Amino acid sequence: MQKISDFEFKITSVSVGDDSSSLDMEANLDKYGKTYVSLTLKVGTADGNAGSYSGNARTITEAGDLIRASLQGIWKRDGALMHLKGLDNASNGDLNFGESTLDLINKTCVGSVYEAWS
Repeated sequence: MQKISDFEFKITSVSVGDDSSSLDMEANLDKYGKTYVSLTLKVGTADGNAGSYSGNARTITEAGDLIRASLQGIWKRDGALMHLKGLDNASNGDLNFGESTLDLINKTCVGSVYEAWS
């Protein structure tokens, strides 16, 4: 897989529910420009330490193009960190794989995105 970009998102809001949490984040990604992400993380295990997520992204490129993407994947918690792996399906035809680590205390999400088929 060819790397598209490393990233560091800032978590701008968190909402919690009985067995899910929702996060809003923003960052600048090399290829995609200003990027906004909303994720819903659902608990999938009895101990609450793993599960699945789904969400959406919107990007505004330097040229002013808007790209939409659906996001889906899995997560696993390790203390205050959550590790995510998932797939993105973008409106411009890009199909990407991403892996990241959410820091729940510092409200950041760092990771990388790759072309799923390259």
